[in-house]
This record gives sequence, structure tokens and C-alpha cells, in this order.
Amino acid sequence: MYKLRLSFAVFIFSLLMSPLLAAAPVKITFSADKMQGSGQKGQNSTALTGNAKVSVDSLNIYGERIELYGKDYRYIRASGNVTGEDAEKGFTFSAASLSYDRETEVAEFMGQAKVEDTKNKVETAAERIEYNQKNEIILLQMAVKLKSKDIICDSLFAVYNRNTSMLELTGKPAVKKGKDEFKAARISVDLETEDIKLEGKVSGSVTEEKGDATAAETSAKEEPKTP
Repeated sequence: MYKLRLSFAVFIFSLLMSPLLAAAPVKITFSADKMQGSGQKGQNSTALTGNAKVSVDSLNIYGERIELYGKDYRYIRASGNVTGEDAEKGFTFSAASLSYDRETEVAEFMGQAKVEDTKNKVETAAERIEYNQKNEIILLQMAVKLKSKDIICDSLFAVYNRNTSMLELTGKPAVKKGKDEFKAARISVDLETEDIKLEGKVSGSVTEEKGDATAAETSAKEEPKTP
């Protein structure tokens, strides 16, 4: 009986997805404890609840509830312990909720959101994260935290470009690099070279290594040699 119900659900879902599959070569698969859907002309909608999973090509989305809706199922909305990954594009994510536009390829993560750039080994976190997969730009808002190698960043707002590894921080930004700390009105960081640029109301502290301090002190005390 269970197999019959599952086969029937897959059959119905295939019917609902047929307009999408005919319009674009996109592979969409799903699984859940329960499914409910409707196939009104031009406005299809499908709701998956309970251990829901939706895969769009290499993108996998997990959540307690996932909805696909709009013309040709353009939009995906997930809620309840949302997690996911895209191994092909190199990122993972988690959030309280997610909204994704398949046409613009823009994803919005809300509520203790985290996006990890696994290709560049950059970890980001904020209350709201918007990721544009077409231009590879990630916008972070409120309680922003970012970590890359020895660099740790905090701010209210940030823009991270995955293609160029450039990071722009505003809203009381602070950057720690090892034992050094920098603050300014605006901070730019090249995460590849670890170069830091400060603009406006600059402050900071730099910790000199003991070896460097000893060498500097010895050099200062050394008397010039007589030719």
C-alpha cells in the first residue's frame, strides 16, 4: 500500500512538473513525508512537509517545509531548520528560512543565516544573507561575521565577491588579523592577499612579535663600526 501511494505521488508530481521540464532542461527531484499540490494553468504550486528535500540540478535544499510555486515553479520557499549545499558551485548554507528565484538565481537566507564558500574557504554569517549566483556576490546584513584564514570580521553590513575575493565592510566594522585589530568607518579586505584598507575614523592596535622587537632593540643598540 505504501509503495502504491508513493508511486501515485511521484506520478502526480511528474504531471505537475511537466510544463517546467518541457520549458527548460532542469532536473528537479524531491522527497518528503507528505505532499500537496495543484496544477492551475500558469500558476503551479506544490507543498512538501516533513523531512522535505528538493534538488535542482546540483543544488540540494532541506527543510521541514518546502514550497514550489509560480509559473513553471520559478520560486522555491523553505522553512524549518533549512540546510543545503551545491557541490558543483562550492557552497553550503543553513538558515531559519530560504527563498530562491530559479530565474534570477538569487537566494535569500533569513534568521541566523550561514553561507560557507567551500571553494575559497570563507565562512559568512548574518541575520539576512542574499546570494546572487550569477555575479557571485553575497550581501550580508545585521550581526555580520566572516572568517577567512587568519582574518575575522564583524560589521552591520558587508558585500563579499566570490570571484575577486574582495570584501567591503560598513556599519561599525572591525577586522582582526592574528593579534592585530583594525576599526574604521569603512574597511576593504582582499581575502586572497589579506591586504586591508581603512577609510574614515581609523583606529587599531598592532602587536609586535617578540623576535622582531628583540631584533629591533639589538639593531638600535649596535654601535657603528669604524671603517
